[in-house]
Amino acid sequence: MSLARLLLILFSANVLTFGNGRVMVPILERQLVEDSHALSLDQFLYAFTVGRVTPGLNNVYVAGIGYMLHGWAGALLTVLVVMIPAYLVIPLHTGYRRFEGSGYVRGFARGLTAASVGLILAATVDIGRTTLTSPSAIAVCAVTVVMLNVLKWHTLVSLAIACAFGLALTYVA
Repeated sequence: MSLARLLLILFSANVLTFGNGRVMVPILERQLVEDSHALSLDQFLYAFTVGRVTPGLNNVYVAGIGYMLHGWAGALLTVLVVMIPAYLVIPLHTGYRRFEGSGYVRGFARGLTAASVGLILAATVDIGRTTLTSPSAIAVCAVTVVMLNVLKWHTLVSLAIACAFGLALTYVA
């Protein structure tokens, strides 16, 4: 995949999802893994995971994708291309403030939020079908969900424990 094509995919996904890093996941997974085979699912998930535990913007995981495909230039340009729309939207914020009380605008925002949740859920199901293929993988996933959503542990702590648990299960099995 050319750098220009990668940047176009990232820019389009970012604009379509209003910069929501998690909602971009299903779009990018489809484009980069399923359609173009530019990355394996493992590479894509690695980039996303590293980006999620790295302090900073939600979309920083695209730097990992850019680096995997085009080195440092790819990493820098991918981050730039997902940041540019945020600055282009600033002037639109004034217009939004003027109309945010409108039922149409509130309805659009609610629909957009619900669609974002649907996209994330659909991506989770797709990725889960591909990666959760053994009892140990399902156990690690379940433990991670409990640590993050029930116990409310920090992402890095949960990730470290989940990795150690997965490693332990590998040696036990």
